[in-house]
Order: sequence, then structure tokens, then C-alpha cells
Amino acid sequence: MNRGAILRIVVLSVLGLARMSRADDSDEPSPWVKKSFVILKSTGSYDEAHRFSIAAAKALDARLDLRDLSPDKKVGLTFSRKACQHEIGSFPCYWPRGRFDDGVYVSIEYSNGYKGFKDGLYIVILANGGTEDENIKSALRHARAIYPDAYVKTTPVYLGCVH
Repeated sequence: MNRGAILRIVVLSVLGLARMSRADDSDEPSPWVKKSFVILKSTGSYDEAHRFSIAAAKALDARLDLRDLSPDKKVGLTFSRKACQHEIGSFPCYWPRGRFDDGVYVSIEYSNGYKGFKDGLYIVILANGGTEDENIKSALRHARAIYPDAYVKTTPVYLGCVH
């Protein structure tokens, strides 16, 4: 079994234990929180998403923050080898936007990192935040002036430890 498969098993086991302990101890806060995302485009091509993200950032006068992610055949997107080794001890690694980085900026994310998203897509996101965040509503209005198909999708995001 390769390191990636072992890591996935460990992470899923930890998540399962976190869910079980949550059910047993109602005083503990859940490590999951609902976040909303303004989505401009979804595509199976990283190159297409990359070109689109640069154009969208310019058209919307928004900051482009690709978070130093690069495409990876195993996990879709990955942080650098150094960052992965430091954070979780193995490479490749990806944790989706929405953990502690709410705001309005263009990024490319990988759909497999989110519950309820179709697998295997690179998603160009303009903003993320809480479900009632005014920045989300404002960013959506701003985006639809140029990209009428922009929409908001809400999903739980894991805020627990990634070590």
C-alpha cells in the first residue's frame, strides 16, 4: 500500500473518530462548519482554470491567490513538497480553501476537497465565507455583472487538525 493510500485511511479514520466523539460528547464543538463559495467556473482542465483565473482576477479587479498550489495527478492539486512535509509529513497534500482564509480573492480549488461537489474538477472561486457573509452576496453581484453564470454553493468545511 502506498503512502497516499495509508494517509487517506488515517485521515478517514480520524474523521470517523471525530464524528463518533462528537455524537458522544455534545459539549464539544464540531470541526465542520458551513461555508459558502462564489464559483465562477468549473473545468476538468487545470490549464483552462489557470487561464480563466488570471483573466477573471483582472476583469473583476480582484486579488489572484493560487496559494502556491500546483496540479497533481494523484490528488488534483498539491502544496509544495516542503509545505506538505511540514504540515502532514507526506507529499502530495491538499486542503481546500475555506478553513481560515475567508475573503474575496480568485483561487483555483479541487472539487474532491469539498462535500457535494462533482469529483475531478478545478474550480475557480472568487470568494468564500460564512453562509450569511455580506462579502459573499456582494462578490456574487459583482461577478454576475461579467460572468452571469456565477453562483454560490454552500458545503461543510473541515476546520480540525490536518497533522
